[in-house]
Formats: sequence, structure tokens, C-alpha cells
Amino acid sequence: MSLNTLLELDEPSRSEEIRKAFAPYTPLLEVSENVNVAILALLNLSHKRQLAPDLLNKKRAIEILKDWQYIESCAQEVQWLHSHNLKHPDTRVAHQRILVKAEKPSSSVISSFNSVSRLGWSHNSSAVNKAKLFGSQFIFNGATRCLATLIMDNEERWKEEFKKLGMSDGQWIYLQSLFEEYFTGNLSPSYVDRYSVQVTFIYQGKDVSITPVTSHSLLADIQIARRNKAGNFATIKHWHPSSVGDLTSSLGGNTSVLSYPPRLLSNSCYKNGSFSESVCVDFHHSSLTSKSFIFACNDIVESKSFLTAKERRDARRTAIKLLRQSLSEWLSPVSYWRSVGEVISERHNNTACLLISALDEDVLGVLPEVNKELHSILVRYPQTQSFAYHPELLIPFKSQLKFLLTKLKKQQGEYSVENNFYYLHLKNLHVFDAQALSCPYVVGLPSLLAVWGTVYNYQLRLRKTLKRSIVFEEVAWFLRQYEPSSGAKIPAPYLPPMKPGEAPKRPGLIDMRFCDLRMDLVIRYRIEDGDDTPLGNDELPMLQSAFPGRFAGGTMQPPPLNEELQWCQVYADANSLLAALSLLPDEGRWIIDSEKQVQSIESLVAWLSKHPNHLPATSGYQLLEEPCYRSGSHRELHAYAEPLVGLTETLSPASVRLNGKADFMKSAFWRLKSQNMTMLMKKA
Repeated sequence: MSLNTLLELDEPSRSEEIRKAFAPYTPLLEVSENVNVAILALLNLSHKRQLAPDLLNKKRAIEILKDWQYIESCAQEVQWLHSHNLKHPDTRVAHQRILVKAEKPSSSVISSFNSVSRLGWSHNSSAVNKAKLFGSQFIFNGATRCLATLIMDNEERWKEEFKKLGMSDGQWIYLQSLFEEYFTGNLSPSYVDRYSVQVTFIYQGKDVSITPVTSHSLLADIQIARRNKAGNFATIKHWHPSSVGDLTSSLGGNTSVLSYPPRLLSNSCYKNGSFSESVCVDFHHSSLTSKSFIFACNDIVESKSFLTAKERRDARRTAIKLLRQSLSEWLSPVSYWRSVGEVISERHNNTACLLISALDEDVLGVLPEVNKELHSILVRYPQTQSFAYHPELLIPFKSQLKFLLTKLKKQQGEYSVENNFYYLHLKNLHVFDAQALSCPYVVGLPSLLAVWGTVYNYQLRLRKTLKRSIVFEEVAWFLRQYEPSSGAKIPAPYLPPMKPGEAPKRPGLIDMRFCDLRMDLVIRYRIEDGDDTPLGNDELPMLQSAFPGRFAGGTMQPPPLNEELQWCQVYADANSLLAALSLLPDEGRWIIDSEKQVQSIESLVAWLSKHPNHLPATSGYQLLEEPCYRSGSHRELHAYAEPLVGLTETLSPASVRLNGKADFMKSAFWRLKSQNMTMLMKKA
């Protein structure tokens, strides 16, 4: 937006819109044609709203500029401009800042590298308005600037305008030297604050302590996306917003984050670890009312309206993939009973029973009845009635059903992997109060790094317990159940009572998001030192006793014995593992790496709006520096890093059964990969 456009408005709307345009949660304002007006607005912005209601009041702006002591106090706040906010969300971190340019990640993920570069401010909450004078960001001559950088670069046009308002050459030179000092010194902390979070990872073979920090640019992009009503968002409340920084303060403490919790199907067919025959010898009809199915059908119908052939092909290809996934969920009870190999009683005389009992060579003969059943179900629901017998959908429905029925045939041959890999399956783990706010940008799935951290912790504990060189190579994550919750944690006091009977002082409450989970972990491992003997059933008690009790900040425990007695199982080969995994409940989802990756908030929300089976997740860290020695670090080396947001895909057990063993073994496993300064969970 251009400042010219806002000048056409009348007061008080003009000042209000200019105030918003200079705020950190809006797109940057173009001021190249109105430098003099921008200076007036910035001078008046440095005072509270009630003291400067008209931002273009020239008389008031000149009075502010004449008060050199006040201007100097505003200039002092430039030393607290940052690229990444150390005080977000814990305001107890004090007297530190980071001002760096993030490196390009080694993979296509969301980071501040692909965001419009902005500087934020965080320091003393009483100076939040003073920081606006020299720190507010805008566009000048096509680049993101602020008054401090313009003065430091000695921009003649701005210098002349300030001189017209009464600033002397000496004052300009003084500010110039001051800002040069602030932009070249103390760009990263010399020590780790005791309130800064630290997590340990292996980097280039060494344990390194990492402190995650929040990118001001990326957080601003999320606020802009919400104002554009693009995507799903949650609001995180900060009770002392001006202590957090200028972005949080400008929003009144109500910071937006992406909100994409996993939506799992409710499947009444699955009871006590298996399908109930009395209920479930039928198709899973609720999958036909899911967002994925409705999006797919609408996109196929509307693809003809696209102007170019490429757009039509891309839209149709994506929609067909979604349609296939939804129909595979619809067929999930059928694929389950065929994989079990049990004979269904004759009292069930319907299309599902015909399909379950059909021989492999006769499966396609049931296609007409299955197709008819599909359209009869679509007619039942108001949201899908228009899709039944739709001329644009008749062929896609039939072709995808034919493809899936072909997949129902028993696959010949066995999948084999390297002989030195074995598998450990941890079933139906219960997690309470895990962090759903996995980073300052996303609410939903716990961090993928938390999965790897739990596995790595388990490996260390097992090595100590079993005295064996066990190496956990990869992990697959299956989500059975997800229940979100929210609340605020009371932080620890940081100042004792000053007087008898007085309460201790605490920082502001921090709004949090939590979740309760039920999940499975499948770990692929190997044994080092030439030992080719896998873990055996006689070692199960020790495997269970060494299991960690924490996951993503929450409490993790095995399932109750009356639900799952054999919750820890070992497998010497992939085929026996896959036979057990084929019986997992169909309402659950495998969390796998998506083939589609995005690099900006805008492209992420656009993709998620059309692909509800995809989810964003914290998938790694981008180091902002090479690890170095810092006092206060938990390890010998320490580095600051920003979280990376990647795209994951949810895969149903029915899709696993239909796609085959090889596809699952290729796509389901994760491992932590380090390349250059990027640490990222990727497909193994």
C-alpha cells in the first residue's frame, strides 16, 4: 500500500489508517513519494495516541524534534532492534538481542529466509512508543528500511527534510555515528540467559545446546495472512504485551498462529483392538462427508473452468489423488477383513460381504455393485447429493474404484530390506499435556523433533540397560487419537516479596496449547559391533522398563494392561511387522513426509485450504550461527536457531493396505538429517 492512498482519507480515519500501516502486523507501507509526510507521522507515532491524535500535525512534530533529550532517548532504543525476538514468549529474558540474516535452509521449508526482511523491537515496555520513531519499517525505493538505517546511510533526501523541520547537521552526524555503533556491535548475546530455553541435538557428531528464537519477519507474515482471511488461525494471549515486543504490543497481546490440529475419523467399527463384525461389515460411509472428499469432487467438477490446459491437468491430478484417498477410507473395513482372511457369516448379505468374500480373480466382477452402492450413499447426505451420478464424476469414480479393487488382491512376493535392520513396535502409548504449540508459529501436531528426541533418549537408556550397541536409525509415527486443550501456566516468580505479606513478582502469564495423544512408534534399529542378534522376547521387560516417560513436554506412559498387555513388540523382519501394522485402527493416521513442500506462509495456507489431509509441523531448526562457547550453556557448544515449519501428510491404514508394503516402507519412516546449518526431520 502507498502512503499516497491513505492521504486521500479524512480525519480521524486518515491517522488511524496510517497508524495501522506503520504497525508490524500489516504489509509494509510505500513512502518514497511522501518522505516529508512519513517523517511527520513517525515523529507523532513516538507518543501515545491521546497525545498525538493527528499524526500529520506539523506543529506537534516540530515540537517533538526540538526536544533533543527526547529524540536521543528514542535513538537509544535502536540498539534493541532485532531480527529474532529472544523475549518471545518469555519476557524474563533481558538485555539481549539477535540481529542476523538467516541462511537458506537445505530443503524447501518455511523459514525467515523467504520472508520479507523486517526488524522488530523488544526491550523496556515503557519505551514501546519511543521505538517507533527510528524503528518502524516501511518501503523506500523498493527496499525495506527504517529511519535508523536511512540516517546511517546518509540518505540526502531524508536529511534535507529533517533540516527543514529544524534538525542541525551536528545532530544528524551524531545520530549517524550512534546508529552505526548499534548496527555493528552486540548482534548476538555473549551468554545464555537463564530463562532461555535450551534443547540438545547432535550436530556434526557433537552434542550442541540450541536455543530456539522467534523470527519477527515470519511472525509478521502470519499476522498479515490472518488479516487477509487466508488460512486457519488460533490466538495466543500475552498478558504483558509491551514487554514482549512491538509486534505483540501493537496487537494488544493477541498474537495469531497457524492452527491445524489433526482431524481423525471417529470409527465406531473398531472396538477393543479389532473390528467388530456385528457393526462393521459395511463401507465406512462417513469418509464420503469428509472435507477431502468434498474438495476432491468440487475440484474435478470445476477443473473444466480453468483457462489453461496446464491448470486443468494440475487441478485434476491433485483432486484425483484426494478422491482416491477418500475412497480407500470408504473401503477400509473391506480391506481389513480381506487382510485378516476370516470368513464373514452368511447373515451379512450386502455388497461389502460380496467384496470381502470374492476371490482375487473375481474382485473386479463386483465393481458394478460397488459403484452403485457408492452413488446410493452419496444421495443420502445433503452435502454430497449433487455428486451422485454427476456426469463429470461418473468416470473418475469408476476408474478409482477399479484401481482400488485391483489393490485388494493379495500382493505376491514379500518386501525385503537389508538384513541388518530390525523393528521395535511401541503400541497405544498415552501422552498427556504435550505441547501442541510446537513453535511460535503453529498449533496442532507436536514437533517432529520431539518424536526424534524421545527415540534418541530411549536409545541412550537402552544402551545403558542392555549393555548393547543399539542404534535407532528411523522412526514411523502413527496417531490414534488427538484431543486439544488450552490454558495458561503460572510462571515462576522472579522477584521475592519486597515487604512482609506482599506477593512475589511474576512475569506475565503465557497462553499455551496442549494435547492428549494416543500413538504408536515403530523404530527401525540395527546392532553395531558385529552383533547380528536382534532384540528378543526375553528382553521385553527391560525394553519396557527403559522406556522414557516424557514426550513433547508432556507425560507419556504405556497403555493400561487391560487394554494392551503386549504394548512393546519386537520383529526380526519387515514382513512380520507389516502383518501387525495392517490391523491398526482405521481412524488413526500415519504422519509421513509430504512430497509437496512450500517456502512461505502464503503458499502454505493456499495449499492447506485445498488439501485437508496435509498438516504443518515443526520439522527442524536453522542455525543462525556456527555453534560456539557461551557461558550459561548446558553443553560445551551453543547456538541460536529458528524453528522450521515443514509440510506433513496423513495416511490412513487403509491406504497402507491398498498401496502395499514397499510404498509404506519407503515413505513412513523419519530421521533427523543435518546439512550445512540445517537440522531437519526428513523421509528416511
